[in-house]
Amino acid sequence: MSRPLGLAFLAAVAAQGHAAPPMAAPPGPTAAHVRHALRVSLDPASHRLSVVDEIGLPAAKTTPTGAGARAVEFVLNAALAIGSSQPAVSEVPLDPLAAGRLGLEATGDAQRPRLKRYRAVLPAGGRLRVTYAGAIDFGLSPLGVYLAAGGFWYPRLDGDLVEFSLEATAPEGWQVIAPGNGTSRDGAGLAHWDSHGPVDEITLVGGPLRRYADSVGTVETLVYLRQDDRALASRYLQATAQYLEMYRGLIGPYPYGKFALVENFWETGYGMPSFTLLGSQVIRFPFLLTSSYPHEILHNWWGNSVFVEPSGGNWSEGLTAYMADHLMQEQRGQGEAYRRDTLQRYRSYVREGRDFPLAEFRSRHSAATEAVGYGKTMMLFHMLRLQLGDDGFRRWAQRFYGEYRGRRASFADIRRTIEAVAGADDGRFFADHVDKPGAARLEVAVSGVRENGGRFAVSFVLKQAQPGPPLLLEVPVLVQTAGKAVLSVVKSDTAATPSTVTVDERPLALQVDPSFDVFRLLDPREIPPSVGQIFGEPGVLAVLPSAAAPAEVDGYRALVEGWRSESQQPEIRTDVEVTALPKDRAVWILGRSNRLAEGLFASGTDFTVDSSRLLVGSESMPLAGHTLVLVRRHPANPERAIGWIVADGVAALPGLGRKLPHYGKYSWLGFAGDEPTNVTKGQWAAADSPLRVDLRPAGERRAPLASPVLPPRKALADLPALSR
Repeated sequence: MSRPLGLAFLAAVAAQGHAAPPMAAPPGPTAAHVRHALRVSLDPASHRLSVVDEIGLPAAKTTPTGAGARAVEFVLNAALAIGSSQPAVSEVPLDPLAAGRLGLEATGDAQRPRLKRYRAVLPAGGRLRVTYAGAIDFGLSPLGVYLAAGGFWYPRLDGDLVEFSLEATAPEGWQVIAPGNGTSRDGAGLAHWDSHGPVDEITLVGGPLRRYADSVGTVETLVYLRQDDRALASRYLQATAQYLEMYRGLIGPYPYGKFALVENFWETGYGMPSFTLLGSQVIRFPFLLTSSYPHEILHNWWGNSVFVEPSGGNWSEGLTAYMADHLMQEQRGQGEAYRRDTLQRYRSYVREGRDFPLAEFRSRHSAATEAVGYGKTMMLFHMLRLQLGDDGFRRWAQRFYGEYRGRRASFADIRRTIEAVAGADDGRFFADHVDKPGAARLEVAVSGVRENGGRFAVSFVLKQAQPGPPLLLEVPVLVQTAGKAVLSVVKSDTAATPSTVTVDERPLALQVDPSFDVFRLLDPREIPPSVGQIFGEPGVLAVLPSAAAPAEVDGYRALVEGWRSESQQPEIRTDVEVTALPKDRAVWILGRSNRLAEGLFASGTDFTVDSSRLLVGSESMPLAGHTLVLVRRHPANPERAIGWIVADGVAALPGLGRKLPHYGKYSWLGFAGDEPTNVTKGQWAAADSPLRVDLRPAGERRAPLASPVLPPRKALADLPALSR
């Protein structure tokens, strides 16, 4: 399945073909899967595609019609005309039932190509041969080809797994890549690919590419670039080998004979079985090798080998985020910060009416769906890891992969394999965290500190204050002393759980969930105010500077209007109309001359803004030629945030409008030029968490309390060093 790193593009291509030699009959299908034997010819100059598809059909995919015959129906892009078929096919209406089997609405949508539905009555043997061709103007040109299942370029029977073999002809100098094992161009100019087991879709990509190859063990590592760049290819080949070896040891054998990085002819970030398709700018981002790239490689275990059962919730993105994105940060000692940022996104974007159970997550289409489907699922697996221990979690991953490789799996299957490893019933945990929406909201009340024989007992009540019934949680609680910190785990499954922790030295502080190990709704005082808090609000108030020049006012108004969407409906007023800020909404203050800015964003302990520059700590940014964004807590409501945007010229505002929503976790930002380009960013400190209780005598609490030092956690896996 193609999985976007960023915004998804639904595209497929078409190309015409040349006559091709006869193809051997396709291997028979397995008992469960349709098998396609595709002969594809591409003619980019005329935007045409020609295909011969010989389809092996298991009985389960056909319908009995009487007299020993069976019928089959499929959907194809309407721009592709069927030239011949054996047996003959006839067109039938695309009704809701047929659309539903493909996971489509019968009426379609603007991105999906127009479709036609066909029916054939098969003799004994269960085979169908279809020849079709046509021009489709949405993705094939002399620059390259991208044929995806969403373009319906091959006969689609339903949304189930398929197997395939494929032979493709393309212009001289082209490389053609598909899932599975094979070659992108042989001595005769043909590409040959076999799925090497079931996949959830058939994708064909390629173009005038340069091929670089290496290997790690029995797996071929490949890079396809549009221009000669051996240094870039070498970096990706090395990284590919390391990640494949790391995940092989952590989970089990890599399921394909190759992994390829393919440079696309427009900006994308897609992951398919055995390859990833990235745009020219994307692959040259220096951070990609240690962020999104391991994520796409890991998808070959989770999502492209163990497939998601659509009716049971998409667990794959969260598990991949945990064992790739989180693991990369964990290896750098930044796992705690990554989890805090994950919980912060949930706090910022998942407002009333936007939450849903993990069992209902299919794919992301907003910041809220990403915060739940990726973030909450990632935290679910982190909590399961803490329950099982690192060794137990590794055993579970290996067992789950071994049992479901080449099959679809659901959260119910994850639960079953977790219970097999743990030897305990985990039904309550999965019911609370997979089948229900929402998050725990924790509070703590210390009831006393007692000394007995030189030891100290800290008694407290851990509370769950969220609406609805309590959740099953295992909550770390830390008691800080002058010496070592003592970490305990409190099992909480009621609204109030009394507990006591005993330490050998006088306790200085108690902190609940100090490393952000529990999926929960953060108190706003645990995190810094951020851009994301404002973008997560559905009814933001935006205040324009009435004294500014008309062009500046119009520029700020257009900036805010550009953020208007179904989920965010900003109200725009001027600083003359707004005399007092509402307490129940986030606010954007726009412009240097805004009458509200001076009182709300006067220089303080965190920053200084004077007539010429911003100063934060040791960082300084001139205001001339730059755009400044500052966010602070609402002075009357710590759950809300107020942001100030100051641009030196309106030319930078359109670019800022596109970019700023992607900087959700930051409290302050600086951009240079009209593009604009980010040059500085950061977060304010958050030191007043109500989940940290100072236990010192009242007279000693004026002195700052140092943060507790916890022993570092070992990463779930280490990146291996490869010898050449």
